[in-house]
Formats: sequence, C-alpha cells, structure tokens
Amino acid sequence: MWNPLVAEMVTAGAVMLELWDRVLSPRQRAGLAEGFAAESEQSARLVAAFLAGASRLGHASPPHMVAFGAGQQLSPAGEKARADWQEQALRSGLPLPPAGARVRHAAPEHIAAAVLPRLTGCDCTGYVDGERCRDREHHGLYVAAYALNRHGADALHADTVARAYRATGGPAWDAVRAALVDAVAHHVGLDARSLPRLIRPTDPARLTAFGRLVSQSNGLSQGDASHGFASPHDTREAVSERARLHAQQAVSRMLVA
Repeated sequence: MWNPLVAEMVTAGAVMLELWDRVLSPRQRAGLAEGFAAESEQSARLVAAFLAGASRLGHASPPHMVAFGAGQQLSPAGEKARADWQEQALRSGLPLPPAGARVRHAAPEHIAAAVLPRLTGCDCTGYVDGERCRDREHHGLYVAAYALNRHGADALHADTVARAYRATGGPAWDAVRAALVDAVAHHVGLDARSLPRLIRPTDPARLTAFGRLVSQSNGLSQGDASHGFASPHDTREAVSERARLHAQQAVSRMLVA
C-alpha cells in the first residue's frame, strides 16, 4: 500500500545527507560520530540520515494519517494523492477511523520513540511497553529514538511512551511503519536492523544537537507532498531521485539566504 508520508521521510533523510556534506564542519561531523559511538564517520552519516527520515514515523498512526491533507490547500495532485491514500487504506483493511472520530492521540515523536527500536533490531520480550529493553546491545536504539524528541534527548518518561504506544493503532499499522522504515533505509543505503551494530550511544545529552539537526532536516523537507511530489505511481527510485533534487535545492537556498 502506498503511503504519502514516504516522500517526506525519504526527503528528510536526503536533506540530512546534504547538511552533513555541505553545512556541518569537520569538527561537528566528528562530534556527532563520537556522540553516536559510531564505528566511523560514514556510519554516523548514514545513521543520521536514516534517523532524520524515521523521525516522522509517528505520523503513520490513525489520528495523524486520517487527517492527511486536512486544512491544507492541496494541488490537484495532492487532492488525488489524498483520495488514493484513503481508498487504498480502506481496501487493504487498514483500520482508518472516519474524520472527526475520537481516537487515541499522542505526539508523533512520542509514537516514534515507542515503535522505532522494535523496527531497528530490538525484538526482545519480557518488558512492558514504555520501558526500555534491558539488553545492553539494544540500549543505543532507545537513546537514538528518544533523541528524536524535540524537547530533549532524554526528556521522555516511560509513562509518556507507554501512552504513545497505545495510540499506535495495532499490528496493521506496525506493518505500514515497517514498510516506511524500509523505504528510508533503502534510500540511505543501510539495513535498518543493523543499527545495534552501527551505533552504541550511551549519553543522551551528547545527541541534543542532533535533535535540532533532525528538526532542521524535517523543516527543509516538508511541503512536497501537497504540491504533487508524492505520487502512488512513483517507483522507489523515482521518489529517491526527487528527494535528492529537492534536498540539494533546499539546502542551496538556505546557504544563500
């Protein structure tokens, strides 16, 4: 099933790559690699790009996706994308609530913190949702996922994450999020479930600056879907190519502003 989020997520990853290559200083790149405890700066670069894209994963949930395009002035292509999304979602059996229905709600970044570790290598059992897995091999997954929270790298309480998990929509939505994570990982060029090996951050405070960089990447990436960038007929390669072009142009505009 096609998802209109894929363009924004892939583009956010592409923007992060552009920022890493064209904006960050060698000292900043080395600092991020050290903060991730990455095996190399190149590993940190790919991980940063993946996490920038995956940071929007929390929007793939009932209260957020049912509102796709609502309140926006969409182009004809955007209106068609919204209609295609709703039609495909219903046809595939995705439990999409009607507009205006009362559904559990949580901030997208809280949902991302609740689900991302499970999609990037932690399939452990025996702990309650909202708690962090106690496997030391997976600790970095939680540090990285929580660092996507705009209010600080370690500001999320377990109760907040547990409430967010209850707003994720269940197994059908898990499959949607897994497909989105796979699309971002494919664009960046890594295996999402290799993250436990690629990064081993231990100090959330070291990634506070990374959270701001993710916000910047997302800000520069948004807007394309409503102007016809996202299409259910695009191949994965077409989406990636358009994302790279948009990222180059967005960062170039930022540099001359």
